Amino acid sequence: RKDSQTYVRMKKKACADVGIASFEKCLPDTVSQEELLKFVRDFNSDKSVHGILVQLPLPKHIDESAVLAEISIEKDVDGFHPLNIGRLCMKGREPLFIP
Repeated sequence: RKDSQTYVRMKKKACADVGIASFEKCLPDTVSQEELLKFVRDFNSDKSVHGILVQLPLPKHIDESAVLAEISIEKDVDGFHPLNIGRLCMKGREPLFIP
C-alpha cells in the first residue's frame, strides 16, 4: 500500500535523523503466518535488534493479534503487544516498553 510505504519511509528517515540504525524486511503478501511468525521470533532472539515494528495492516489471511503478541515486550516499538496495551489502559501504569 502506498500509504504504508510513505509511513515506513518517514520512520526510516526519523531513525536516520537521530542516529538509530534501522532496516526492513519486506515480505510478499502471500507470506504464510508461520513464516511471518518465524521472522518475528528470529528478531526477538537477535541481540543486535533492539526494537521490532510490524507494519500494519497485514494481509487478510494473517492473524494480526497473533503476530503482535509474538513480539517480545522488550522490543515492542509500537506498544501493541497485549500486555503493553493493557498497561497503557490502566490508570497510573506505565507500558513495559516505552515507544
